[in-house]
Order: sequence, then structure tokens, then C-alpha cells
Amino acid sequence: MLHFPSANTAAHRPSGRDVARLGELLDDDVWAFSNCRVDAPGKPVAEVDWFFYNVRTGTIMISEWKGFPRRVVSAADTGSPWLLEGGLSVPNPVEQVSRQLDSVRAVLRAAILPKYFPDFDALQLLLMTSVYSPQVDDHTTIERIRWGKVYGTLPGLAAVIANTGNRVPLQLPDAGARPGLAAELCALFRTEFPSGVKARLRASTKAAANDAVQRISEIHRQIAALHAELAELVVAAARQAQPQSQPAPPSTARPVAATMPAVSDYQRMHGHLAKSFKGVNGNREDAAKALGKAWKLVLGDPLLHGKDGISVSLFGAAGAPLVKEHHRSIANVLGMQLREWCVLQAKAAGMQPRDVPGKPSNLRVR
Repeated sequence: MLHFPSANTAAHRPSGRDVARLGELLDDDVWAFSNCRVDAPGKPVAEVDWFFYNVRTGTIMISEWKGFPRRVVSAADTGSPWLLEGGLSVPNPVEQVSRQLDSVRAVLRAAILPKYFPDFDALQLLLMTSVYSPQVDDHTTIERIRWGKVYGTLPGLAAVIANTGNRVPLQLPDAGARPGLAAELCALFRTEFPSGVKARLRASTKAAANDAVQRISEIHRQIAALHAELAELVVAAARQAQPQSQPAPPSTARPVAATMPAVSDYQRMHGHLAKSFKGVNGNREDAAKALGKAWKLVLGDPLLHGKDGISVSLFGAAGAPLVKEHHRSIANVLGMQLREWCVLQAKAAGMQPRDVPGKPSNLRVR
């Protein structure tokens, strides 16, 4: 996590322990601006505890943090106070963060979108809202919150920031624009831009550029695999259309399986995935388990260990349709990039995965 603290020395500061914990839970693709002062024209000045922006998923969240003297018994939606143990009522923090939402959205539309996201429809800008309080526990009665959610643990809050995809993501078209955008947000929210954060941001910007190159390469390979599968289907359809009474003329073409091994690999991977996803619905944990089961089957399938190792991109291409409807992408299910997850799974299985020179999305485990 890249943390941008308030530039106002008199402002409230978050607990160092909380900042450190968030740093453990979130990677540098998540920018966190704490104790922001938002001054939107025509609106009251808003004091925002946390503004989170996941530059990878394009997700934005503003979060109100509350510490209460007693356990929260009941957390209501807007219109009713919260009830603490002992019968004490406190102002509803959901209402507070709802008021902040209008100001934050207004300044982003006016100052950020035109410069950094000129093609983005300002009316489609979506911001998540949340309330975090360590006094909320498993026994707290939480009403159905219409806009946002209530969290009692930092891991729960961080998981949403890290993994939730936005229906209309606010993603930079150019990773090189990240430093400029970060500086602009710091000025807008009146937060500092520490030198250590600048160095980490430069490093993450370079990594993002490398990821883009790798992803483009993966897409080209996936397109090639789909063309190969289409070619096999055309050949099969032509054979079926020939009259049964006449023998098929001899073919001078090389066998499809020999010329296009990606087709066979794709079909085998799809078979492992289809078997693993049988009975899985929209539950994210079940989808992650199914991906793990399928990857183990791939690791144990000797026919998928070619001279160039196992194609992670092909596994992703075969698995993407199975998670797209409920989770948008495999990365959203796993909480990390697929190749990183595949490496970890192979190591957990006692293997020693290695990179394949010239094949950035392939792994050799034998």
C-alpha cells in the first residue's frame, strides 16, 4: 500500500499499527490517502478518514473509521442511530460517509477526470463507501446497508479494496501517468507525497508497464489458440459433410494435432477446469478452490508438460469463461495475478517452478 498522510500537522493521524497492518494486507497498486480535506465548490468541506484507490482494478472507496467506547450492538442504515452495549446511542457513521460521497465525487469529476481520464463518462463514476469500527463483531446486528458496508476487521475491509472489480473501472490508459495523478490527488486532498512513497510508486509504475507488455503477449497467444481451435472445427465439419458412401480423398495436409499443439492443450485444460467447476455457483471461495483443483490436475497431466513447459495463459483462457459472469476475471477470484498464483500453488505441491526463456507466461515444473 502507498500511504499519503495528511499534510496538516494538526489533523488527526491514523494509528501506526493500523497503517502497518494495511501495508501488510494491500500491495502498492492500492493508494491510501488518510485524513483528507475535500473542498468542493458549493458543498460543505468534507473531512474524509480514508480515500482508497486501486489503480489496478480501477476501484475507489471512501471509508469512515470510528472508535467507540463500547461494543456496537446494532449498526443501522441511514435514518437511525447506532446502538452500543449498555443502551447508548451514537450518530450514524453511514450517514456521515454518505455526505462525504457527494463532495469527493464532485472534486474528482471537476479536477481529475478531464485531465487524466478524458474519455471517461463522469456520470458513470462509481465510489464505494464503508464504515470500519473495531467495536463491530460477529454478534453485531448489521442492517442491510443500501450504499456501502460495515466492517469490524481490517482484513475484511482490505480484501474488498484489493479484489473487488468496478462495473465501470477508473483505470489509467497509461501507467506512466501514475506519478502525476498521485501528486494531483495529494494536492486535491491536502495530503503529503513522502519521498519513500515516490520511490515505490516509480518502481510499481515500471512493473505495471512490464505487466502490460506481458499481457499483450498473452492475448496474442490466446488469439492464436482460438484460431487454431476454429481451424480444427472447420476441418471436422468438412469431414462430417462428406457423403458416407464415398471414401474421403487422401489429405496432403499434416495432422492438425501435429501442427497445432495449442488446440490439444487448450482442450485438455478446459476438460480439467470443467470437471473441477462442476456444481460451483457464484461463490468466490468455491471458484478459487475449483481453480486450485484444476491447476493440480494440469500439473499432474504429463501431456501438458511440453518442451516449453505449461502455458499459464492458456490455462487462464480456458478458465476465464467459467468465472466471468460472477467475478469478471480470474484475478478477482484469486486476489492476485494468475501466474503468481500458479507459481505459489506449484511450490505448495512440492514442485520447483521455473521460468521458460522467451516464454514469459509459461512455467516448467519438471
